[in-house]
Amino acid sequence: MPSVICIGSALIDELYFCDEQVILGTSNPANLSRNIGGVLTNVAFHLAYLDIDVEYITVLGEDAEGKWVKDELKKAGIKIENIASVNDPTGKYVSFLNADGSLHAAACVDVCEKHLTPLFLEEKAVHLLAADIIVTDTNISIESIKWLIDFSTTHNKILIIEPVSVVKSRKLATLDIKNVFMITPNEHELFSISPNSNTKESDVIESLLSRGVKNIWLRKGVLGSVRYNNENQLSLGVEKISIVDSTGAGDAALAGWLTGYINNYTELTCLQLGHTLAFEVLQIKGAVKHDITLSSLLESRNKYYNDAK
Repeated sequence: MPSVICIGSALIDELYFCDEQVILGTSNPANLSRNIGGVLTNVAFHLAYLDIDVEYITVLGEDAEGKWVKDELKKAGIKIENIASVNDPTGKYVSFLNADGSLHAAACVDVCEKHLTPLFLEEKAVHLLAADIIVTDTNISIESIKWLIDFSTTHNKILIIEPVSVVKSRKLATLDIKNVFMITPNEHELFSISPNSNTKESDVIESLLSRGVKNIWLRKGVLGSVRYNNENQLSLGVEKISIVDSTGAGDAALAGWLTGYINNYTELTCLQLGHTLAFEVLQIKGAVKHDITLSSLLESRNKYYNDAK
């Protein structure tokens, strides 16, 4: 079975679930949930639970929180040999969620960009060569993203880039993304990736495809998602569900899609599995469904998409 290397930030997630809709300029009563997080951390956890061979390249501080993250990754079955330990605090993501589970605001402190340099990645080239799929987020530097694009092009590797946020997705605006297998923006991130944001969504899609990216998987929230490439587009709607916590839904979607792709399912099934894992995560607190298995994911897909074959 194909193997995956995830490259990105590992963080401590502190999620504040406010009792009511957040009110600015005052204290908001809340409950705290503290978990291990980071976009590619969440992806790696889900892939491991779904029996995918996965390795994680990230940066952790030489502190108690870094040891906790490393221990949990190893316990999940994720390969951690190439994680860098540094004399900086382990990164942290803090979010404030409204009573309906929607994200009001978040902040992130991360040392990933400082340490995951092109030189560091070059030192891991043997391990990257051994992987079939490379998945990175945009928490690393522009120079490091460029290095991964060039490396993947040279060695014919599947490279998937998760834009992470509106601010961080801007790193892709000026890069040569030719031969990148897929980018996975939401609607806001899509316009940040395009140097000219004063255009229609369809124009941005056309512009990105003309820049050479092979697939764009656009997440559209309650409207579902659309996969675009130069041959066709594939749309999939979503079920109306009760959201407990919106953290990590996009990460789960990517892990579900990857699971379908690695297991040679159809394009539609890959999208369905992505949506399904996102649905499951939206209905729990935290960004990772620790009891997910491939069989339970397929069963849940049949629940949300009853025409699934």
